[in-house]
Amino acid sequence: MKRINSKYIDTGTTWLSDHCLLVNERGLIERICTSAEADALHRQIEFEEELNFPQALILPGCVNTHSHAFQVLLRPTTGQPRHFQDWVDRFLYPLVLAQDEDTLYASALLVFSQMLKQGITTVGEFFYLNNLPDGSSSRQRNVQAVLQAARDLGLRISLVRALYDQGEKEGQKRFKEPWQQAIEQTRQLALQYQKHARVSVLPAPHSLHGASPDLIQAAAALAEELDTPWHIHLAEQQSDLQLAQERYGTTPVGALDQLGVLDERTVLVHAIWLNEADKDRVAAKHASIAYNPLTNMALGDGIADIAGWVRRRVTVGLGTDANIQTDLFAEARTVEYLQRTQNLAMGCIPAARSLYRMLHLNGGKVLGLPVGELQPGMAADFLAVNLEHPSLLPAAYAEEVETAVLNQLIFSAWPAEAIQAVFVGGETVVEAGRLTLVREENVAEEIRRILG
Repeated sequence: MKRINSKYIDTGTTWLSDHCLLVNERGLIERICTSAEADALHRQIEFEEELNFPQALILPGCVNTHSHAFQVLLRPTTGQPRHFQDWVDRFLYPLVLAQDEDTLYASALLVFSQMLKQGITTVGEFFYLNNLPDGSSSRQRNVQAVLQAARDLGLRISLVRALYDQGEKEGQKRFKEPWQQAIEQTRQLALQYQKHARVSVLPAPHSLHGASPDLIQAAAALAEELDTPWHIHLAEQQSDLQLAQERYGTTPVGALDQLGVLDERTVLVHAIWLNEADKDRVAAKHASIAYNPLTNMALGDGIADIAGWVRRRVTVGLGTDANIQTDLFAEARTVEYLQRTQNLAMGCIPAARSLYRMLHLNGGKVLGLPVGELQPGMAADFLAVNLEHPSLLPAAYAEEVETAVLNQLIFSAWPAEAIQAVFVGGETVVEAGRLTLVREENVAEEIRRILG
């Protein structure tokens, strides 16, 4: 048993002082109790390790619901595309065609290490480079390279396995596969990792333009079989409305409903261009949202109605998508600022906890994992944040310390500096800003090796 002492603990729903976490040998939270209760328990059992964070807040690790790790290699071109399709054709697809196992591993190692340092303990990696450059299956070798990077770093990963059976462009050869093959390979991957503590797999028909009706329905059925959510890019661009009308005679949300797959397992990635009736339909079906505001801004996609989702009590998790940045606190901050810009008003998401939950608790729900909240039986994935760091002052001395700290975490914190330690499954994976399981020099060396 491991004991973690801290000035404050926020479970994701409740603020506590003078409490500690007890973590068992399986990497799960055994108990959250007062310091006095832990002292009494110590007379009965021996704590293998005791860690003290006297000026810190312990909070759940951030859950990144949507990432394309290899796109970190597009960072040098972020400012040049003329529009979304230009970005796809002139930048994304050439990069896609150049990828192999080595570049996929190196790019994942780079971006996953940055995520950990900024407090992300779980990533939903939406992976679609399942083929070799000639269009034949990589037989899972590509995806294994990405999974290996996460495992080496100690990052928890939900492999959101993309399913893609449409498209004739050269770059789409890396994605396109018979829908039966896509489903079977996803099933095999899920079975391979079903007992792995930090790896899980869920299906994701890429989009209405990338996945056929048969594939979308098969993916939803597979999610039910595996007892997972399933994800799909939906209504990211305004042009997606016309595509849905041409192929299905309705809206993007209407297309999913028409196929009989819109339900509580459905996670809509982006969900920007929806009318009010479709937002009501999403809420009524208890579907969820994976929102990526910084990438949506960079690609000129538009602004999702997050205030509307909050009013409808729809679960919204956050993602870093193209990984222009890997800071989920910045994503949450951007959510609120975009709502203010669009509505010409402040307080669009009035409760600090509504934004705060998007960092972790909601993300756990979007990925269908027991993460994002500190409760007995949940994964011991958490951060120790130094409340004495300048970016978090003067919150720790405010009269209403809980609201003050939550606000500053979202709106002014420098997470890469303020975070003292990051834990996944009770194991320290970042300490004092340094990785513990992989040498920092190795990350840079991998990038030099593939690009040098």
